[in-house]
Amino acid sequence: MNDLSHRARQITLASVLAAYPDEEAVSVLHDLERDLATHPAAGPVLAALAAPRGEDDLRSAFVDLFDRGGQRASLHETEYGRMRGMSKGNDLADIAGFYNAFGLGVDSEAAHETPDHIAIELEFYAMLLLKEAHLTERGDDEGRSIVKDARQKFLRDHLGSFAAAIVARPDVASDPVYGPVFGWVRDIVAVECRDLGVTPAPLDYFSDGEAKEEMKCGSVHLPIVS
Repeated sequence: MNDLSHRARQITLASVLAAYPDEEAVSVLHDLERDLATHPAAGPVLAALAAPRGEDDLRSAFVDLFDRGGQRASLHETEYGRMRGMSKGNDLADIAGFYNAFGLGVDSEAAHETPDHIAIELEFYAMLLLKEAHLTERGDDEGRSIVKDARQKFLRDHLGSFAAAIVARPDVASDPVYGPVFGWVRDIVAVECRDLGVTPAPLDYFSDGEAKEEMKCGSVHLPIVS
């Protein structure tokens, strides 16, 4: 297995760990249990699954942390940033444009998530790595260059900033199960950024009240965004 394919497998695992632990995701993790028992991110998830009522408790923990309440730690990129209310539509269209350019469409109803969910972004990036590995083996330098350019842009404009922002949330970082998961997601995405010379802009989460405050005119002026 070449390096690109190995990294694709790592990113695919990250996508599974970052997704809601439904029956399919749990089945995949159980299939890989022997290989992943000591994995820094998968280990805590597998340990949680091994407990009595493990699957139910893990799903409840996931929902409590990411899907319930106004202060939850969102796993959707467009929920981050001061100006998210104004840019959400454009950001979703841009993400979908990346997917469509490589013949991929996200059926939000079938996937139960919008295109900006971290698990979907990770799955897409893993596909780019596999595609570049295949083109490299074929000696298709032009195709490989196109895919590498897409990897750089997707990391710069979306995944690079987003992966770091999730675990920057104190509630995520301190979680005994999902803190290791998203710390690892941040780290492996950072390796991709370094490999391609990408420096993503910082991305922060702001509550609805904080975001609205930034929008006020008068004594508080709008922030400058690049």
